[in-house]
Amino acid sequence: MMTIISSFESTPYDVLYVDQQISVRSADDGSVSLAGQLDLTNGDAVASALAGSRDAAGVVIVDVAELKFVDLYGLRTLAMLSDDPLGPPVRLRNVQPSLRRLLGLLSWSSFQIG
Repeated sequence: MMTIISSFESTPYDVLYVDQQISVRSADDGSVSLAGQLDLTNGDAVASALAGSRDAAGVVIVDVAELKFVDLYGLRTLAMLSDDPLGPPVRLRNVQPSLRRLLGLLSWSSFQIG
């Protein structure tokens, strides 16, 4: 695993996965961030990279500020991180208005925006 300190961020993060469309990074606080496009072509690889990415309370926190595109397969990939429909939802941070609208239309209980 490679540790990077970005010029626009003051905290180091680890690159969990990267391909031509997306990069998945973990931060020291247990959260992960996605940058790029999440879809059918890379959803399974991203799911593998995110397996075990939980904070101390067992919640998966995903920063999607830099997520430019996500299809339904990509959303399903993120929803499956919840493990159990009655377990803690996946917490999404920095949700863009278009993704917020899509999640509102779908009404999936797997996600918590905040």
